[in-house]
Amino acid sequence: MELENELDYEMRDRLVSPEEIDANPWLKTWGFRFAILAAVAGLVGIMYYEFSDYLSLEYLATKEAALRDLQSEHPIASYAIVFLLYTVLLAIGVPLCALMTIICGWLFGFVPAILLASFGSTAAGALNFIGCRYFCREWVEKTLGDTLEKFNEQLEESAAFYLFVTRLIPQIPFVLVNLLMGLSPISLKTFWWVSQLAMLPALLVFVWIGTTLPNLKTISEEGMSSVLSWQLMLSLAATGLIPLLIRFALHGYEKKKEKKKHAPA
Repeated sequence: MELENELDYEMRDRLVSPEEIDANPWLKTWGFRFAILAAVAGLVGIMYYEFSDYLSLEYLATKEAALRDLQSEHPIASYAIVFLLYTVLLAIGVPLCALMTIICGWLFGFVPAILLASFGSTAAGALNFIGCRYFCREWVEKTLGDTLEKFNEQLEESAAFYLFVTRLIPQIPFVLVNLLMGLSPISLKTFWWVSQLAMLPALLVFVWIGTTLPNLKTISEEGMSSVLSWQLMLSLAATGLIPLLIRFALHGYEKKKEKKKHAPA
């Protein structure tokens, strides 16, 4: 079955390629690239070490009233700050997506929270994707050679589908998927919309949980099990059927089109 993969080569051409980076006198050495990555990693490490206590649920529960007041008095500023924190923490691999999404639902309400979580998580993935493609891909190509070429050939026909499936499997680390896709031929445009679409069902559930919370103290004292019922977990698991249904529908459409093409006039 021929499954078209929406690879937007025009979009890829607009982004800086590894060769263009090498042609730049400021970025042509791998040492300079490594220094940039090390500086960013060091800064993130320092920030996480200094402020990790303030990101704990126990601390946030003690500041519940202050958070509510800040959000009501400065809605735009608080929304922007939370969006940046959400994006950065996901981009560096902090495994708090579900908890942060629930808190966003509790703090901002359903519609603002789902917009924040959807665009924040997709932006975090795009940062990993771009960083891997334009800082590491050339080195990986030289190191793996034929292995990476075979990997890209396997993804050529259905990269968007594989991305959609992996986004729906929580056991596969978020950052790992972003980095692998950065090595693939998929475009940033396709990566963005497929990621945003695939992550939306789970985000909707977690935001909804947040909107039903009376306070943060409930989760702080009783844990995530206090808000996750078997019905909700079943709903999340059911999202895994979505890519299979899509593939089944596409397969049926392709067969129908093929029969119509060969049908006698």
